[in-house]
Amino acid sequence: MPNTRPLRLAMCALSLVLAAPSFGSDEQALQENPETQAVTVEIKNLQFSPLELVVAAGTTINWLNLDPLDHDVTSGVSVLGRQTRDMKQTKFPDEKFASGLFGKGKTFSVTLEEKGEYDYYCNIHPFMVAKIIVR
Repeated sequence: MPNTRPLRLAMCALSLVLAAPSFGSDEQALQENPETQAVTVEIKNLQFSPLELVVAAGTTINWLNLDPLDHDVTSGVSVLGRQTRDMKQTKFPDEKFASGLFGKGKTFSVTLEEKGEYDYYCNIHPFMVAKIIVR
């Protein structure tokens, strides 16, 4: 009778790999399924999550504030770090969207129809920055 132990071990290992859950980033999931029409960006621990999001044109982005602090979502650029030393202005809104302040458990939504890159930040916490790429 032939030794089937190596074959059984290989089959067992393969079944574990195939049964393992997949852990990918939100960006990966959206790139794999660009037809997603609504996604949520969580605001928690003073940051946007995910920091970079890739979506299809026409997708609605929902920001959900999970922090105990008020936040806002403003499109544009917030300049950080040493480069701000001699700057009189460090926030540059581009007026594509702006939520106004919203508290814990509240949401803000916007539908992005045009392809491009949308940087955004929180006005009262300008170190909170993120980006949406619409393809």
